[in-house]
Amino acid sequence: MNITVEPSPALYLALQKRLREMGKSDYAKEVMRKAIRETAKAVKEELHSGARTLYTIKRGAFKKSDIKVTNPTKNQLRAILEVEGEPLALKASYQNRKNGKKKAASALIKAGGNMKELKLESGGRTYKAFVATMTNVSKDGKESEHVGIFQRVPGKYMKKNPHKEAIRQIYAPAKSKAAEGAYGEMDVKGELSYRLHKHMNAMMGG
Repeated sequence: MNITVEPSPALYLALQKRLREMGKSDYAKEVMRKAIRETAKAVKEELHSGARTLYTIKRGAFKKSDIKVTNPTKNQLRAILEVEGEPLALKASYQNRKNGKKKAASALIKAGGNMKELKLESGGRTYKAFVATMTNVSKDGKESEHVGIFQRVPGKYMKKNPHKEAIRQIYAPAKSKAAEGAYGEMDVKGELSYRLHKHMNAMMGG
């Protein structure tokens, strides 16, 4: 997910006109650069806090440092915020509850809802999700374990044991998806306008 913070041509022309009237037209780029930089910083803060308000994504799964910012320069009056990432393993990243004797493992992705049992109906059978510890073997033969939420895959069988259905790990929305939800509730243009007026007022008082 990429977010670009930059002024519209009309906004920049209005800034130039106002500064020209003040006899400070040479400061247009610097004023805009500062406003964009501050806006990008504010957007980064709001993206992170907003994502963690809207979703149950865990602190360790989505850090503020996961939002990369390319700040503006005098010759490039825009900032770019970038949030990357593949879908996240559900167990480690969002609120969840392990399975019991009768209930499947449950999860809550969006804040404010209820835990939902993770089960799939197929071919007259119910496939319940479950918490398990799996062993991974790297190319160099080293073994490592990880705990996740898994589920049998209807109609797909294990290569080493063709009588048992295969197992897949359940994943949840990526960091970029959570940030996208937060961005949808933001007014970036309004924030930039506010920061621009702030620096304009500082210039007038200087």
